[in-house]
Amino acid sequence: MKAYPLALVPLVPAVPVATWWLVGDLTDTSADIVLDYAYHPVTFGEAGDVILGVVAFLTALAALGVLIHGTVTGRMHRAWWGVAVSVLAIGAYLGWAERIWTAGVIGANFGVGLTFLFGVPFVITFLLPSVWSLVVLRRARRTEPQPAGRS
Repeated sequence: MKAYPLALVPLVPAVPVATWWLVGDLTDTSADIVLDYAYHPVTFGEAGDVILGVVAFLTALAALGVLIHGTVTGRMHRAWWGVAVSVLAIGAYLGWAERIWTAGVIGANFGVGLTFLFGVPFVITFLLPSVWSLVVLRRARRTEPQPAGRS
């Protein structure tokens, strides 16, 4: 069934938000001085952040469950997992990077520069499983038997 890969769609927003929630605030709170922020964090309050994180985490788990079901039952081509790995890796990187960018620190936040510096090579590397998947899926489509036309 071709609907199983649609489970990748909710992973796109759910993985970064779930990672953001799981990583938690990285603000340096050890000193009673004014902190510097590269970007001020957006928050929905303590309870709102927990609800958002839990919903995103459960959404990601449900989507992964659908993908696993599709693979185990043979209704989804295994090559779609390359796309899933790319979505998971890029989403996790973005959620983690957001926590780095919004961390309150004493002085300069070198993590922001490092996430930008390594961001492009990481994302390109994280896209490689998707490229592999698309090649495999395209080859599989070419070798599928075509239905006979009507006469």
